[in-house]
Amino acid sequence: MKKFLFVCAILFIANLGCKKNNIGGGGLCACSPITEPELKLVIKSSTGADLLNDKIEGAYSKDEIKVFQKSGDGTETPVNFSIRPPFSYGEEKFNFNSLFVGLNFLRNSKDTKILLKLGDSKPYELSFALNEGMYDINKLLIDDKEAESDNGTVSKYLRIFYLTE
Repeated sequence: MKKFLFVCAILFIANLGCKKNNIGGGGLCACSPITEPELKLVIKSSTGADLLNDKIEGAYSKDEIKVFQKSGDGTETPVNFSIRPPFSYGEEKFNFNSLFVGLNFLRNSKDTKILLKLGDSKPYELSFALNEGMYDINKLLIDDKEAESDNGTVSKYLRIFYLTE
């Protein structure tokens, strides 16, 4: 029993001594989760159809989508992405597939632009305004126009943007 109480006391003290992410202005510590800015983008048609859903005619497959960074000399560097299926948090449902891009490479970069090419169309230029801690996207600009952000119940948990084709 003494060993158990000793271990509990050590864990309690360690928890008090550790600065958590975004609490009290402290930075990361060994027990803080690793976070990076992430782009979650829904691509929908003008009629509201999910253009990342492979069951819908005219939707884009993963092979038809390119995400890349373009340097000043014109070199294109591919950026990894995935397509996430619809999801729910408890009773709250989000019924669209979304393009998910981890943007950790932008944290230390002055150039916060990437390009998104859908099928044979002209690439969209995506630029970001990251929050102060560089952990989340505050604003997304698509070809220098502010993208619509989700304001539904899921916005309490995630920041999702929309691109309407």
